[in-house]
Amino acid sequence: MLVARAQLDFIRDLVARFEQDDSMMRPVADYQSQYVAIIALLRSVGHVFDKVDCDDVERRAWGRSRWSAWKQDPIFGTFIEPTRNALLKEFQGGLQLHSAAFGPTAVVADPSLPGGFSHVAAFDAREARDLTGKPVLPQLHAAIAFWDRCLNEAEAKFGESSAR
Repeated sequence: MLVARAQLDFIRDLVARFEQDDSMMRPVADYQSQYVAIIALLRSVGHVFDKVDCDDVERRAWGRSRWSAWKQDPIFGTFIEPTRNALLKEFQGGLQLHSAAFGPTAVVADPSLPGGFSHVAAFDAREARDLTGKPVLPQLHAAIAFWDRCLNEAEAKFGESSAR
């Protein structure tokens, strides 16, 4: 099984947890950090594929030839790459806090934190929007489907099993 496939399966699990609506109030930073982790991992699937799975000359040549086509896919160019860059290279982005995704917030004393308190809220991922106002979940699902197609292609070429 490709290492990038194992990573994509992990991302699927993270997105499933992100989507869970348990109506519990949790620290807002937890939801934001889940989103950042998912975005970072979505972009790194290509890096893992290139650096780990393309470990011989033939695979590396094939992977590099396919990469030029893969990165032309709209979900890569309009979501995966720019969202990762905004979040990790510019510290911009994240989830809109003043949206229907977050219920009323509360302040909870937490002496373990630097400020001594935490903002908590219930969260509904179905209503989550990024800072441009776009719904988050359809983009996450499209990104997973994109990488799934790419890895299926690689697995067929390399004779690898997807072993899900």
